[in-house]
Amino acid sequence: MNTRPLSVFQRVMLDYGPEFTGEWFTMNAVLRLSASLDPAVLSVALTKLVARHEILRTRVTDGVQMVSPPGPPVFEMCRDAADCLHAPVPPESGPLVVRLVRGDPDLLAVHLHHLVADPSTVWATCRELAALYSAELGGAAPPGPAAQYGDYAAAEDRLRRNTEAADRAWWETAMAQEFASVRKDETCAPYAERATLLPKSGLDAVHRFARTHRTTPATTLFAALACAMRPHTGPGPLVFTTVFGLRDRPEWRRMLGPCLLTAYVPLPAPPPRLTPGYAVEVRDVLRDCRRRCRFPMPEVRSFLAASDPVPFYEYVPDDWPEPYAFGPVTAQVVAAAGPKDTRAPTTLAIRSRSTAEGTLTAHVSSAGQGWTRERVRSLWPAVAEQVLTESTKDPLR
Repeated sequence: MNTRPLSVFQRVMLDYGPEFTGEWFTMNAVLRLSASLDPAVLSVALTKLVARHEILRTRVTDGVQMVSPPGPPVFEMCRDAADCLHAPVPPESGPLVVRLVRGDPDLLAVHLHHLVADPSTVWATCRELAALYSAELGGAAPPGPAAQYGDYAAAEDRLRRNTEAADRAWWETAMAQEFASVRKDETCAPYAERATLLPKSGLDAVHRFARTHRTTPATTLFAALACAMRPHTGPGPLVFTTVFGLRDRPEWRRMLGPCLLTAYVPLPAPPPRLTPGYAVEVRDVLRDCRRRCRFPMPEVRSFLAASDPVPFYEYVPDDWPEPYAFGPVTAQVVAAAGPKDTRAPTTLAIRSRSTAEGTLTAHVSSAGQGWTRERVRSLWPAVAEQVLTESTKDPLR
C-alpha cells in the first residue's frame, strides 16, 4: 500500500468533522441508457478504470492518502432502486460505487466519495468508463491519465509553502474588519429546500451585466446578493465562505480528484443598490481570495473576530456533459447531486446552479437564526430587480 500527502481540500474536510467524511458525503450522477449494458463488459471496464487512477483506490486518513493495489471496484446490480441518485459509499470499501439499475429504461448510477471527487471528477469518470467499455468491444483505448491526484497534492503543498508568509499577512489584514451580520430579530426552525432563484430573464441579465462590466456571472451574483442582504445586516463589510476550483495546470484539467478549495470571502461594504463599481471591487476580492486559498482556512478562521456563523454562497454554471457512448449504447446524464443532507444546518448556505433551461436554481439551507425562510426568499427578487435595472443601462452614460 502506497501513501500520498493529503490535499488542502482533504485536510479542510477532515477538520470540519465526521459529517464531511462519512458514507453519505458523496458526489453522484445517474445516466439513462438507450439499451442494456453487458454487466461482464462493464465490470472489466470498471476494473481497468480503477487500476488507472490511484484516487479511485484511495482511503483518506487523518494524516495521509492510503492507496491500495488495483482490485475490483464495488459494482452492484439492482432493479428499480427507490433512490438512484444517492447511495452510501463506505470509505473502507473503496471510494467508488457503480450501480446498474435494471428498469424501463435501464440506468447507470455512479457514486464517488467527495473526499476523492469533485463535479469534474464525476464527469471524467463517466467519460473514461464509457471509453473503456467501448474499447472492450473493439474501440480505441483511451489515453492514460495525464497526472495522478497524489502528484497534485504534493505540488499543491509546494505552492502553498512558497507563498505562505505573504498569504498569512494578506488574510490577517483582510479578516481584521468588523463584519456586519444578520439581525437576529427573526427566527424560524432550521430548514432546507430546493428553489428556483432566478428565471431565465434574471440569469440572462446577470450574464449581460458581467459582459458589459468585465466581471463574471459569479462575481455579479456575489455582489448583487451582498447588496440585497444589506437591509437585513445594516451597513458594513460582509464575509462569506465559498468554494473555488483550482485546476490551474494543463495536466490537472482532466485528472480525477477533488481540485477544490474552500475559502473565506471578505467583501467590502455593499452600497444600497448594485453598481458596476461595487461589482468590480467584488471581482478583485474574489480574485485575491482564489489566489490565496491554499493557505489553511482554519488559521484564517482564527483571524476572524466575530463568532457569528458565516454564510456560504456558491455558483456553479451548467456543465452537464454531452451523452456518453458505451459502444452502441448512449448514456445521458439525467440527474446529479452532491452530498445528501444528513445533519441540521448550522448557517445560511446557498448552493446555486444554472440549468440547461437557463434558470438559476439552488439548494438553500439555514439554521433559522436571523436568516429565516421568508427573509432568504426575499433576497432573490431584490437581486433580480437590481441586476435587471443595471444591465439595461447604457454603460457610456
